[in-house]
Amino acid sequence: MLDIHSHILPKMDDGSKSVEMSLEMLKSSYEQGVTTMVSTSHFYAHHESPDEFLRRRRHAAKKLESLLTDSMPKIRFGAEVLYYPGIAQSEEVRQLHIEGTSLILIEMPFVPWSEKIFDELITFQYNSRLQVVLAHVERYRSIQSRAIYDKLFDQPFYFQMNAEAFTSFFDRRLALSLIDGGLLHFLGTDCHNMTSRSPNMDEARKVIDKKLSPAAWYEITDEMESRFNQHIL
Repeated sequence: MLDIHSHILPKMDDGSKSVEMSLEMLKSSYEQGVTTMVSTSHFYAHHESPDEFLRRRRHAAKKLESLLTDSMPKIRFGAEVLYYPGIAQSEEVRQLHIEGTSLILIEMPFVPWSEKIFDELITFQYNSRLQVVLAHVERYRSIQSRAIYDKLFDQPFYFQMNAEAFTSFFDRRLALSLIDGGLLHFLGTDCHNMTSRSPNMDEARKVIDKKLSPAAWYEITDEMESRFNQHIL
């Protein structure tokens, strides 16, 4: 099973605070059936360049390298890139795609959007030849107008939802409707630690088992893994 969104690298961002915490998060994820985990540390273009980010990422990954075992998921490295005006013209940011794939995880800004934001992301997707995956789409709904939020799902992007959306009274209906509409392309835990934002794929599985069926969970996760594999370079 694939977890496409996590913050497991030690001291890269507001995620894991130590090597020990990173290892705990990896072990917990594996126990829940995750076999591939994408590390998507936050990237903010106004704080650092892509080259600086990649240097820090290599340093953090090196700390874990010798400690990884067969009882942990395989890690692919990427980034959670916060959208910024001008992203379509950026050559360097393309380096932050998910390792070995043509996918890039983009976090939308937590402010009201104009329609221009979609146009720029479409241009970025075309110019970069990468497939945009929009992170945790459930989290933007309360900030946007209904018209703009609904228009989000007409865009040529993939949509990622956090596992916790299935346990949220506010978000569960949306999560299940995206499954029904074939618009839930990827799941991620967006895990940051072992307490308040821990690995939680099991929580999503239990809700899907109850609301749909146990078979549905395996169909959904198999489809997501197959979709991911289609973008491996």
